[in-house]
Amino acid sequence: MKKLPVHVKLTIRLYLLLLAIYFCFRLTLFFLNINRLGDGTFWEIIQAFIMGVRFDVATIGFAVAIPTVALSVFAFFGRKNRRFEKIYTVVLTMIFTLTFFTCSADIPYFNQFFDRFNYGAFEWINTGDAGFVFKMIFQEPTYFLMLIPVAAAGFVFYHFTNRMFKNSTGWESIKYVPYSVYTILLWGLIFIGMRGRLNEKSPMMVGTAYFCNNALLNQLGLNPNYTLARSWLDTLDEDNKSVRFMPDEEAISNVGEIFELKNEFEGYPLAREVVTDGEPNNYNVIVVIMEGMSINKTAHGGNTMNLTPFLDSLADKSLFFSNHYTSGTHTYCGIYSTLMSYPVVFRQLPFKHTPILQYDGIASVLQKNGYSTTYFTTHDSEFDNIGGFLTENGFERIVSQSDYPAHEVKTTLGVPDDFMFRFSIPIINELAGRGKPFFVTMLTASDHSPFYLPDYFTPRSSELKYQMTEYADYSLETFITMASQQSWFDNTLFVFVADHGAVFDSEYSIALSYLHAPLLFYMPSEIQPETSNAIASQMDIFPTIMGKLNIPYTNNTFGINLLKESRDFAYFMVDDKYGIINDDWLFINKPADEQKGLYKYREKDTKNYISEFPKQAETMQKYGESNWQLSDYLLNKKKTKILLDK
Repeated sequence: MKKLPVHVKLTIRLYLLLLAIYFCFRLTLFFLNINRLGDGTFWEIIQAFIMGVRFDVATIGFAVAIPTVALSVFAFFGRKNRRFEKIYTVVLTMIFTLTFFTCSADIPYFNQFFDRFNYGAFEWINTGDAGFVFKMIFQEPTYFLMLIPVAAAGFVFYHFTNRMFKNSTGWESIKYVPYSVYTILLWGLIFIGMRGRLNEKSPMMVGTAYFCNNALLNQLGLNPNYTLARSWLDTLDEDNKSVRFMPDEEAISNVGEIFELKNEFEGYPLAREVVTDGEPNNYNVIVVIMEGMSINKTAHGGNTMNLTPFLDSLADKSLFFSNHYTSGTHTYCGIYSTLMSYPVVFRQLPFKHTPILQYDGIASVLQKNGYSTTYFTTHDSEFDNIGGFLTENGFERIVSQSDYPAHEVKTTLGVPDDFMFRFSIPIINELAGRGKPFFVTMLTASDHSPFYLPDYFTPRSSELKYQMTEYADYSLETFITMASQQSWFDNTLFVFVADHGAVFDSEYSIALSYLHAPLLFYMPSEIQPETSNAIASQMDIFPTIMGKLNIPYTNNTFGINLLKESRDFAYFMVDDKYGIINDDWLFINKPADEQKGLYKYREKDTKNYISEFPKQAETMQKYGESNWQLSDYLLNKKKTKILLDK
């Protein structure tokens, strides 16, 4: 070190300091998620932290590349200058404090999504909902705790960097030949560190971190600043702005075989006529979309904490689908797929399409059949443009935060669940009094932060997030108890489904508990209790309701009637990766990095069987990608609603 030029020594020490700080963040993330470690070995843990050094070095390199050039140029003149040193220290402190903020934000993000921090966390910036999201963030006190490690890391970095420069010597004793050699070596090493590997074909990618069959350890090595930057760059790639799994014609043909389509409507390759026997039932329909209700929260999903006693008892009285999966991991995904029976495709936001697309969704179809249609939400209806989208797609009335008494609005998520349910009863009574059937959709929100637990509810759990699940269950019981006292109850079909689940498991890069959700069809006067183990998708809710109503219609969606049909696979998107599942296999792919895996998920087996069963993986991949490609085609061609007569 004594022979090295001073700017080289300072840069090396800077790297070591930053590696130590990033190590502390990674260690914190590891210990906070150690319950997700599973069967990871000690050597695999060490490998994950070694992998972390590679991604940390790359992150540091991108941040210090230009400052290091400036430092090298300054060192060339052989003069120590405290003003330059202070400016350099302050600039670096500002740069790296931002990276520390990302590392800190990554911890709650990972806990929520089981995914490292990425551009998906900022998609709301361009949607016009920034104010709403900021309120949600600032109303959650625990989020402020993440500022403590940011401030601490920033202080440590500034203190040690300032002291390194202050105590640095040897500026004047520059020898230009060694200076040139070491400077070139320094820049070369920084560049190699940024690239991550020497292979000339490809630099280090996110997939480089995936070295074993343990989902937690595969992600542990990543630096959230790297994943954030990489995911942002991916959004700028034109190939990522539209689905290009295969030619549209191939997708149309493949999906035609899946649904046994007969091209009944020219120009609408997905549409097929559904014919029924007998008279329509004209039941009222109420669909309750429950916030974050993973099946893992229920006793039917193996939970022993008794968080959802009412929902569990309701499942025992319903047609209950135990192998039901949502289409994505965001609320808009759940609303979209439940009501329109379309899949979500990567980060495309269907509600933000300009102009708003019309669909042959459940509200539009039932409205044509004489139903009134109403949507209830606890908060602002304009978040994610949901209100405008639903109004354009068959909903006659949207009941939201502006309709409730101001003093009942407790957080940015609006009123508590049970208040929305209580508020809805007189409105539903008024709908029933019109002499025609009604279709009502309700979206709950209390099982999502910022949490508000009413003082009139006494939970059993000590942890707030579990208390909120208990309260959400209590709210459902309150609603059904009140509804059972109304004249319309016996003639009403209730459907309970989640918008998405929550992270409980961690065997794979996609947390199945975030997609595995209960699906219940409840109507005591007409439906006998039954549990179905058939694979079901959120997109199947609309066609299955139509099957119970016995109403003929044109199905221009990706859903099937679970009462009469079966599907080979359910499929779902999780931002930049996707999963396809059946009774035995889970196929996962991240197309940007070609990270493919085939797993025996029921056995929680983390071995990747793709090399042993390539045909199984190919079949599943073809199934999912064909459907997503056709969905993209129909959206681009505005074929989501049939606008011609047969």
